[in-house]
Amino acid sequence: MKDIHLLDLINGASGALDYVSSTVTGHHRRVGVGAVAVGGAMGLGLRDTTDLLNASLLHDIGAFSLDLRLDGLDFDTDHTDHARAGYRLLKLHPILDRVAELVLLHHTPWRRLPAYRDPMVPLLANIVNLVDRVDVLNHKGPRRIDRQRIRETIRANAGAIFAPEAVTAFLDLSASAAFWDRMSAPWDHVREGIDTPLADDVIPHDQLIQFSRFFSLIIDFRSRHTATHSQGVAETAATLARLTGMTGQDQERIRLAANLHDIGKLAVPVVLLDKPSTLTPDEFATVRHHASVCETILHTVPGLEDIADWASQHHERTDGSGYPRGLSRDQLSLGSRVMGVADVFTAITEDRPYRQGMTPAQSTAVLRDMARTGSLDADLVTLLLDNFKTMAEVRHAVQEAALARFEQFRAA
Repeated sequence: MKDIHLLDLINGASGALDYVSSTVTGHHRRVGVGAVAVGGAMGLGLRDTTDLLNASLLHDIGAFSLDLRLDGLDFDTDHTDHARAGYRLLKLHPILDRVAELVLLHHTPWRRLPAYRDPMVPLLANIVNLVDRVDVLNHKGPRRIDRQRIRETIRANAGAIFAPEAVTAFLDLSASAAFWDRMSAPWDHVREGIDTPLADDVIPHDQLIQFSRFFSLIIDFRSRHTATHSQGVAETAATLARLTGMTGQDQERIRLAANLHDIGKLAVPVVLLDKPSTLTPDEFATVRHHASVCETILHTVPGLEDIADWASQHHERTDGSGYPRGLSRDQLSLGSRVMGVADVFTAITEDRPYRQGMTPAQSTAVLRDMARTGSLDADLVTLLLDNFKTMAEVRHAVQEAALARFEQFRAA
């Protein structure tokens, strides 16, 4: 598997959040760029700068799992629930443990921040808070607030809401138009200017799988109707890949793709994900668009190109009747065909809040019919049905565990 840089992966995750609402498009990246600039002016070291950037890119991640109201970034000032939710999500990934602490505190006023055994945590969290507020004010409403007024607002809250040394650094930087221009620059331009050690931090393979599993929870937790789906597809796809004779590495790559295959559903309103009745043609078109969004998001992460294809092609059909590209069997790799079968199997056999999963007899009939008509790879369907009991048990076990995590998360 190609090397994946942690910064590129987190930037891809941050970019995915833009699809939830046009209101937040670019917000997390702008906060990241501004926070790194402020931290640089304060003389932060590499580790602190890395965690500051990662926390900035992911600081509102809890809002998306809770489906908080995003219009006008109202949740930024009216809620702290999303900070706690983001903390609980990020704590699930060991490499983001310190980042989780920053996210938890990123809306706590400076004067109320608790003492920490790591004294830099409150300061870093407050830098995120400051630059977050700057960006919200700079993009609030149809007309932007005058930047001098933004500077005065931040200055007036030094010592109460914002750390005095962070305010001083911000005021020095923001006196120049270059600071504001850099915050709004395309990410590729910003990426090139990031210090090499920070940009070249390669994520180990096992942590890459963990990260994809962590992000699948954000995707699934937006709706109780899909709360365990990605986990079910991942386990089903990896098991089917093993049965085909794929190498262990390819099985893990399939698992990675399956964990991320519905990332495009961040662009689908929750009301459609939760709708128990038949979708209208327009609503169905909106839902179908998630496959294209998946392709776009994952292709922004260098090194995930084949994963992006496998993940985004889970609704393609071997007879060319699928979407988003209408690819046929000879245009679909084995990985993409495995994903298609695993997704259908999981979707029809899993329980949803509004319906029970199909019985073995019912699901077998559906899969055989799709193989007969050429919608799904007939050889893969036969392989799955020959091992139906094992596949069903694997799917059920992993989804039961995922449901328990979901219920625990919602209850916290």
